Amino acid sequence: MTTLRRAFIMVTTVAVVALAVSAYHLNTTWDSRTRAVRAMLEARGVLADERETLDSAQRRVRWARVEARRAVAERDGAQLSVQDRRAQLVAIEADRDHASGVRDALSAEVQLVRQCLAGASTALDALRRRDNPATIAALQSVDGACRAAQSGTSRPSARYGFDFPDPFVLTVGADAYAFATNSGGGNIQVLRRQADGTWATHGDGLGQFPAWAGWGRTWAPAVLARPGGFVLYYTVRESVTGRQCISRAVAVEPGGPYIDTSTGPLECGERNAIDPEAVIAADGNPVLLWKHEHPNTIVARQLAPDGLSLVGPEHELLTVTAAWESNNIEAPSMLVTPTGAWLFFSGNDWNSRRYATGVVHCASALGPCDRASGAPWLASHGSLVGPGGASVYQESPGQFRLAYHGYRAPNVGFPASRLLFIGALDLSSGRPALVE
Repeated sequence: MTTLRRAFIMVTTVAVVALAVSAYHLNTTWDSRTRAVRAMLEARGVLADERETLDSAQRRVRWARVEARRAVAERDGAQLSVQDRRAQLVAIEADRDHASGVRDALSAEVQLVRQCLAGASTALDALRRRDNPATIAALQSVDGACRAAQSGTSRPSARYGFDFPDPFVLTVGADAYAFATNSGGGNIQVLRRQADGTWATHGDGLGQFPAWAGWGRTWAPAVLARPGGFVLYYTVRESVTGRQCISRAVAVEPGGPYIDTSTGPLECGERNAIDPEAVIAADGNPVLLWKHEHPNTIVARQLAPDGLSLVGPEHELLTVTAAWESNNIEAPSMLVTPTGAWLFFSGNDWNSRRYATGVVHCASALGPCDRASGAPWLASHGSLVGPGGASVYQESPGQFRLAYHGYRAPNVGFPASRLLFIGALDLSSGRPALVE
């Protein structure tokens, strides 16, 4: 029993010692864990503090950047403001200079208009007295001022400063004469081209008026050169009936004076006859073109070799066919070529911006001709309004030009002037094109 008890005591002692050792290790481990947890918590606190410090620093950096950008924006805004003010000052100075230039230009234009009106008034007074030399002198003295006042910087440029409707140009060697409907320059206005290319008043081309016609109501003149002289064709009203008729006058010199000794119209009839113009056909015979009214028709008829009478039958060339013509065609002029002829004509209301010029191709000077196209060949554009009354002429071999009249906007319609314009004809494409 004693041995057994000793063994029990020994086992118990070993167990107690083992438990004590285990308890010691357990306490040590617990303390270590406790310290580790505390260290971890302390580290988290320190980390949180550091993060807060970092976040605060980042916020300060972002704020500093915002402030820096605002400062830059304010600086740039200040610079832009200065630049804007400078630009405004430059613009104000430019406006001031422009206004000053406009004022000076308007003052100069007013002066030109005053000069033009004074000369025109003097010319009209002389015309009423039938004092041709005084009329010519008055118009010549202010032609430059009137041309500048009418044209300004607009294109195309007017060639003459006064009313010059239904123009026709005759070239004789190096000389050129322009004829037009009655106005301030007389019953048949005549200009002569000067050495510098400008056009100056030459005088009233009609030296003797026919007894059967009404004085002062003449228009749409055209001239044909014939051996030994020149024949002028023009429209005039018959005094007794009031009909519009064609008459003719003759002169030795191209600028006149033309003497009309006729006892009656060259052509009139029941349908009236206006806007005559002669052309030499491909066979060498002279042909007269004109317009009949009621209904509107452009016709042609051969002239006698001297150009003083009509021979052969009348040929119809063109009737109203296109909407733009508005039931009116007139003012025929023809360019004869080796492959036929080009017939120029006007359509619509001459006293409006709808007036325009058309062109059709004809087999010969006596026709037949194609129908008119659906659109005019030359219509209002820019400041040029109502271009019409066109007449083609040869400047030199192979070079052709077109004389026509037109209003200058905004002065459209009677009593505004229809000014003289001249452009070159380009035939290289096979169809006439106007080079203004």
